[in-house]
Order: sequence, then C-alpha cells, then structure tokens
Amino acid sequence: MPESRRRKPKKQTPSTGSQTRRRPPSPPWFGGLILAFFLIGIAYLLVYYFSNGGVLGMEDLGGWNILIGFGFVVVGLAVSTQWR
Repeated sequence: MPESRRRKPKKQTPSTGSQTRRRPPSPPWFGGLILAFFLIGIAYLLVYYFSNGGVLGMEDLGGWNILIGFGFVVVGLAVSTQWR
C-alpha cells in the first residue's frame, strides 16, 4: 500500500515591525465618554416623551427631538467601536 507524502514544515520568515504594530489602549476617560453619550440620548428621549414635548426649546423642534435623542445614542455606539 502506498504511503502518503509527508509535508515539509513551513519556514518561518521574520516579520517586520510595521506589520505587527499594535495600537495603544484607549485613555481612561474614553469609557466615560461612551457612557455619557448613551445616557444623554436616553435622558433626552425620556424628557421628550414624559413632557409631551412641552419643555422650552423642545416644542419648536417637534419630531426632530426623536432624531436628536437617537443621534446621541448612535454617536455613543460609533464611539464605542473605537475602544481598545
């Protein structure tokens, strides 16, 4: 019965420094920034819903208030993707 060929081990080539460059970790305040965007967005939406848009400044914006509140949440989500 024929034997299968043995595979030769792959030669390891020394890697250059540019390929293994690691980015530094995020600063300590970065987590607080993410949390702040989420909380501001949620608080904005809650104030809008519970006041029925009757807060000074919110009544002129109408339906844009929902977009503003969710905008803060989306920005918080986008910032959180950059956290290392």
